[in-house]
Amino acid sequence: MKSLLLLLGLCLSSILCKAQQNLLSYDDLVYLINNNLQKADDFMQSKGYTLLKSKKATNLKYHMALPGNSSTDVELRADGRRLYIYIATDELQQLNLVNNSIAPYLLGAEETSGVVNYKVKDLGNIYIMVTDKVPFNPIKKDYDIRIVSDRNITAYN
Repeated sequence: MKSLLLLLGLCLSSILCKAQQNLLSYDDLVYLINNNLQKADDFMQSKGYTLLKSKKATNLKYHMALPGNSSTDVELRADGRRLYIYIATDELQQLNLVNNSIAPYLLGAEETSGVVNYKVKDLGNIYIMVTDKVPFNPIKKDYDIRIVSDRNITAYN
């Protein structure tokens, strides 16, 4: 009986935790920063993002529609052997997941004129801006998350 309840609890928790599998966390960002664009392409498509057409070979753009008229756009840009990540979303869970997952690896934080800058171990700098949604919606906001890797973090071939 105990094993049946344990199995039921594990199945229920896996179903409930599935809601965040499409959102990007610290581990996902570290994987994207440390790997080349081809591996990033496979990874993002396995997370459920759709690839948008891009004119440059060094830029990849992804889009994912979320329930509740929310969406997340992710842009990966390669500059030599370094990758830059830009996440534009109106999903509060994405912002909370990034903030909660980087908390154990946080080296420092500062805020200047509406931009929060986090210095994160093995990742680099994360810049987060929160702006009002156009047209104005008091419930939803736009969240811009930019990840700039440190100079010593390069993508592997």
